[in-house]
Amino acid sequence: MSAADRLTELVDEVFRLADAFARAGDGLVAEDGLTASRWLTLGAVARDPLSVAAIARRRGMRRQSAAESVAQLEAAGLVARTPDPADARAPLVALTEHGREVLDAIRPRREAWAERTAAAVDERELADAVALARRLRERLDSPAQ
Repeated sequence: MSAADRLTELVDEVFRLADAFARAGDGLVAEDGLTASRWLTLGAVARDPLSVAAIARRRGMRRQSAAESVAQLEAAGLVARTPDPADARAPLVALTEHGREVLDAIRPRREAWAERTAAAVDERELADAVALARRLRERLDSPAQ
């Protein structure tokens, strides 16, 4: 099998894995009235307020998907938009106190899930997989691609 064939096989598996991760995330946060996508959006602004475009970049989402998640999270009182002093056209999205409480409540479930799931492989395999995924993403994101 050629490297190109193996890459195609990897791409297929990554898409199936992404779907499995999304379903697992949906299950982890369903009791909080969230989806995996909204949870990712909350997590993106956990440290610092970001614009919708920055959320999309950080989480590998389409801008439209990030904007929809922000709107739903804002309606639920989990995030708030504030003016960006550097760019009046693009407000910043920040966690509210309620949003922080929700993320804090999810954390133990996420950690337990990650421990159970990671038990299927050893730490070196995970590190190698992360490094490979990162190199491929950087290659695809490079202007020379």
